[in-house]
Amino acid sequence: MNYILEGLEPKLALNYFEDISAIPRGSYNEAGIADFIMSKANEFGLYCRKDAANNVVVKKPATEGFENCAPILFQAHTDMVCEKNADTVHDFTKDGLELQIDGDILTAKGTTLGADDGKGVAYMLALMDSDSDAFDHPPLEFLFTSGEEVGFVGAMAFDPYDLESKRMIGLDAGPEDDVYLTSAGAQEVTFGVPFTSIPAKGIVLSLSIKGLKGGHSALKITDELGNSNKIMGRILHNVEKHVPFSICSISGGLMFNAIPRESNAVIAVPAECVEKTKEIVEKIFSEIKEEFSASDPDMFYVLEETSTETMMDNKATKMIVDALFNIPNGIRMMNVQIPGLPVTSTNMGVVKTLDDKVTINTMLRSSSHTLCDDYIDHMCSIAKLCGIDDIVCGSWLSAWPYMAKSELRALAQKMYFERNGKYMNEIAAHGGLELGVFSEKIPGLDIVTLGCDHGDEHTITEWMSISSFGRVYDFIKDLLVELTK
Repeated sequence: MNYILEGLEPKLALNYFEDISAIPRGSYNEAGIADFIMSKANEFGLYCRKDAANNVVVKKPATEGFENCAPILFQAHTDMVCEKNADTVHDFTKDGLELQIDGDILTAKGTTLGADDGKGVAYMLALMDSDSDAFDHPPLEFLFTSGEEVGFVGAMAFDPYDLESKRMIGLDAGPEDDVYLTSAGAQEVTFGVPFTSIPAKGIVLSLSIKGLKGGHSALKITDELGNSNKIMGRILHNVEKHVPFSICSISGGLMFNAIPRESNAVIAVPAECVEKTKEIVEKIFSEIKEEFSASDPDMFYVLEETSTETMMDNKATKMIVDALFNIPNGIRMMNVQIPGLPVTSTNMGVVKTLDDKVTINTMLRSSSHTLCDDYIDHMCSIAKLCGIDDIVCGSWLSAWPYMAKSELRALAQKMYFERNGKYMNEIAAHGGLELGVFSEKIPGLDIVTLGCDHGDEHTITEWMSISSFGRVYDFIKDLLVELTK
């Protein structure tokens, strides 16, 4: 394989990052990356197993003389968020990523990079390989989980029966100056609107909302970014006041945990109402663009005539518009003790038109299970007022509780201070981390998080710092040496 990162360090870990970038590994499509990890473990003669959820466990013995040291567990998730613009030609089920370098920054051409959490997977593969043979380390255990981006699917299904570690390094983290102390729980709620297809009448118009920044629905939720699905709902709500129309199809967003950047609605309007529709869309969109001028200055819309054979019945159209307009989105409550940290929020991430219904998929995050339950009750009550009875609530994904006395975190903080003259930033995360699941499955588990500088997760501008990737890898190796003393 020709590596574009050839000549850069750490060579082995960066090579593995490129290797896994060539393997399609969107959520629910992790079989290929799981098989790759298994093949490498077998090549190195290591214990390994893969379960039905495509989670993989690998174990590597300690270096000679340190067999009696307490083992350490590394964990990263193999799946990635698959985002691209509608006009980008890329099949995430078949195509590898096209990596590109700009100075110290690594990105992917037209798609998400998958550094979330490809960086962690690459670190672990390198440590499984010969890199860790050059320094002292305790017994190493590696857990590669699947389906993190769609609700901790692999973590929830995982049985830790063969893990011995009571200490864990979670690699779904970063930037390198930060260490996480706790994380929020999460829950998915999907609203379904059934429809009957009838022959399309009038003039058919396609309305597209584009150019929004989008981003991770936890990390970016406090930035007050525009949500294309909510913007579409607002526009259609205002059109509905003056123009009788029917929805033919509607879609927006690709992942429930990413703030959607694009939405599209195809509607049928009476011929005599076309100009009125255009006027309303222009007026409402201009107001919205002004309101989001600081956070989403590049948003735009496209309204043009198109054609289709069918449209939805009037009842379904009204239910969809009412739901998009009224179901809450964004911050519900902020933490008064930790400035800038949300307690509870929701993201209307994905709207889809299926064969017989439209689904509206939302993701709630909260550090409080009871507040999450209350918010779900609130949203479901609104949905029912809109006439929606098809409501599916997913399982609660556990929050990671704060551990005041963590020997592993204290050691990492001490080492970081000795290197940099400052302590790592202690972060209480609104984002969900699998660490909450593992802290329940393995009671007393001492966890520290480590990760390199990266950003714009879940967007096509996702990036990773190559130099930071190397520094964190060196830090991990030195931390392992310390754990043998």
